[in-house]
Amino acid sequence: MTYEDLKSLGLAKIEKYLRRNGNSLANLNGMLLAEDLVMDKNINHLIMDEKCYNREELKGEHEKLLATITDEQKLIYDEILHAVNHKHGGMFFVYGNGGTGKTFLWRVLGSALRSRGKIVLNVASSGIAALLLQGGRTAHSRFGIPIAVNEFSTCSISASSHQADLIKEAELIIWDEAPTMSKHCFQTLDRTMRDILKCDKVFGGKVIVFGGDFRQILPVIVGGNRVETVLSALNLSYLWSSCKVRELTKNMRLLGRR
Repeated sequence: MTYEDLKSLGLAKIEKYLRRNGNSLANLNGMLLAEDLVMDKNINHLIMDEKCYNREELKGEHEKLLATITDEQKLIYDEILHAVNHKHGGMFFVYGNGGTGKTFLWRVLGSALRSRGKIVLNVASSGIAALLLQGGRTAHSRFGIPIAVNEFSTCSISASSHQADLIKEAELIIWDEAPTMSKHCFQTLDRTMRDILKCDKVFGGKVIVFGGDFRQILPVIVGGNRVETVLSALNLSYLWSSCKVRELTKNMRLLGRR
């Protein structure tokens, strides 16, 4: 390969990673572009990445997981899939202690929809929790939620961006370890999705599932006292009145399942 070929290949790889994070070399003043990037600038790599899963493998995984699902998990699974399949939208919160199978439930839901070519966005409040999710990202990274949020903030996503198109295509959003985040993070995403999707329903009419345990770590409020910490929790948001709370009680680890 010539020097120019190598440079073009390097620029193409850099562009691929930038697009996955909602940016582009074209947004950087004076930066060179590979010739082929000019031709495919409208290709949404975010959507392509979410549709590149092996459907046959996921179908087999789904059947295997469904065979070991508990009765209470199955009820929640059916309710969420019904909302997705019938485009009802809705906000769910799956509450349960560690070991009750929340991550297992995310896997069953993800394999069920991805095996049919649907897009499921798995996010978590921390990078460590995101590693446990297939295709997981932090919520801040995926949705461009600002670090400093308040009752007026919005995500750094424009309505014409690839990130916005990804949200439009998504059938289900799963947000794990939700109680560790301030309610303003969820309200920020809600405002942004209503704007992007041109729908005044909660989260723009999409189905979004939160999971976690309020008895674990609550949001960290710098310099805040006990009252301020409690008041920043998700269940004290205006969104909570629209949330369907479902609880997992059976400990799958004690039952010998995972």
